[in-house]
Amino acid sequence: MTVHEQQAGRTYQKPAYAWFVVVLMMFFYVLSFMDRQIIAVLIEPIKADLLLSDVQISLIGGVSFGLFYSIVGIFIGRLADSMNRPWLIAMGVFIWSLTTALCGLASKFWHLLVLRMGVGLGEAALLPSTLSLLTDYFPPRKLATPTSVFLFGAPIGIGLSFAAGGFLFGVAEDIAAADGWSDVFFIGGSAAWKLVLIFLGTLGMVMTLGMLAVREPRTSGTALAEKQAEHSLKAAEAAPLSEVKAYARKNWLPILSLYVGMALISLAAYAQGFWDLTFLSRTYGLSTQAAGFTYGMVQLFGGLCGMLLGGMAADFLSSRGVQGSSYKLVTVGAAFAVPFSVIYPLMGSASASMWLMVLAIFGSNMGFAGAAAAMQRMYPTAMLGFAAGIYFFMSNAVGLLVGPTAVAVITDYGFGDSGKVGYSISIVGGTARFLAFIIFLAGLKAYVNLLREREAGASN
Repeated sequence: MTVHEQQAGRTYQKPAYAWFVVVLMMFFYVLSFMDRQIIAVLIEPIKADLLLSDVQISLIGGVSFGLFYSIVGIFIGRLADSMNRPWLIAMGVFIWSLTTALCGLASKFWHLLVLRMGVGLGEAALLPSTLSLLTDYFPPRKLATPTSVFLFGAPIGIGLSFAAGGFLFGVAEDIAAADGWSDVFFIGGSAAWKLVLIFLGTLGMVMTLGMLAVREPRTSGTALAEKQAEHSLKAAEAAPLSEVKAYARKNWLPILSLYVGMALISLAAYAQGFWDLTFLSRTYGLSTQAAGFTYGMVQLFGGLCGMLLGGMAADFLSSRGVQGSSYKLVTVGAAFAVPFSVIYPLMGSASASMWLMVLAIFGSNMGFAGAAAAMQRMYPTAMLGFAAGIYFFMSNAVGLLVGPTAVAVITDYGFGDSGKVGYSISIVGGTARFLAFIIFLAGLKAYVNLLREREAGASN
């Protein structure tokens, strides 16, 4: 054991198994982002098939998903503090995969609106439950790197949504155009975009079986209790809500600054991720398939580099006694992303725009990696799931509900020209990330003081 582990009186899972769980959970996070972002790849065919406006498509991709994802996340986060977390995650994966597949059967705007709420409901289980689970798999000073690896799922999922999503849509188009397609049982005659959703949903339902390999490490200390905790939904006692409220009141400044700042970072990231492909198509005349693969690689490269550097740098600095290293890297990432967020949608060529996109995405993903690790160290484990649920409620309520729709509203009602979507992305992304940077600075000192108090309490 390390010194910190001895002081905390805790043991952790064997490293090989712990990392296996991290990678498995990363694959589920990849799937979740593919299922939520695939709508951005299918914007134009869905609009054409269902005769939708930009605002309507943004409601399907942002508001309907984000509404349930954000609100339900609070309640599921609370459940993660006491329930068997692998079981909770498995139920969420199955629900979001089932509703994704059902989206492939939709024939009206309101069908997709309601079913995307189901996708959000299922996905709400993954993040708070996994972040809580990882705190029982790794000691605090080694937590940022595995958390970042889990969060690799976001850029990989976004990248695959655009890179593989374009490919899947092309295959689906070939199937839909084949002779005799309309005679196929049940799904015959379905449009290509529907086949993509059915495929992804079915894949997720099969992948749910992988959760059978994940153990719940929380126990009451006896062999019988360990056995019961492995196979039951109830696995521990959550911190009383009165205790959570008292902790939040005492540490309101670092909590609020991290939550509000990351909500603004999410707003910029979701606005960008939802509209970038459409921006490349409308501004530079690129086809969905041609732009999809390249943009997918942009998201993958920028996101992975930002996540990896953010997590590894945080653990490196923490091991050398730098207090609040994760939070500091969040602040640096936000500052780095601001100028590139403003200028990439204004460039004269698609290649120049996408090179600068890489840098904007890099800075944002440094923030996402650092924020998750900062939150894990901010709270006792018994209240972390609930705290994470509130964090993701704020992040996604602002990011998903406001980001894509803000761009659409500025484009439709501000400029009155769908070709000006790049200017809307620049305004929304640049403003949100700049405000986030200011807010992070305001809470930095308070966050460092919070960590010092927690470490002093653990050593007494």
